[in-house]
Amino acid sequence: MNISNPLTDVRHYSPTMTISQVMKFCEKKEIGITRGMIQNYIRDGLLPPPVNKRQYTHNHLAALVLIDRLKTVFDIPTIQSVLVPLMDEHGIPVDDYFELVGKLEALAQKWEEFITPVLAQEADGGVFIRMVFAAELKRNVK
Repeated sequence: MNISNPLTDVRHYSPTMTISQVMKFCEKKEIGITRGMIQNYIRDGLLPPPVNKRQYTHNHLAALVLIDRLKTVFDIPTIQSVLVPLMDEHGIPVDDYFELVGKLEALAQKWEEFITPVLAQEADGGVFIRMVFAAELKRNVK
């Protein structure tokens, strides 16, 4: 399994970018982040403020990519509790980002190796899907 990695060519981009350039980057790379979301993330402490009040770095981009990917699964407080300790004053160091993506790819591969035989045992994976659904229901009822 290969996790989409929009930062593979990040070093080809200017080391600092304006918010407009960040928005163009996000649009080109299909990252679901808006200007307002960036401002909210900064206000809420999820993303460090831009350098000199106007310049975003590659580390900011790395943090934004991770936030975008993680927000499909986790709520913002959970993401904040995980990502903020990994950040420096400009976001997630790009080398740390690539290391984390490598670990996530390895984890996704292990998950795929585990789940494929489980789903193959059921015509449609029904038992497994029902178990996951029941666990999710239990979690949300608490």
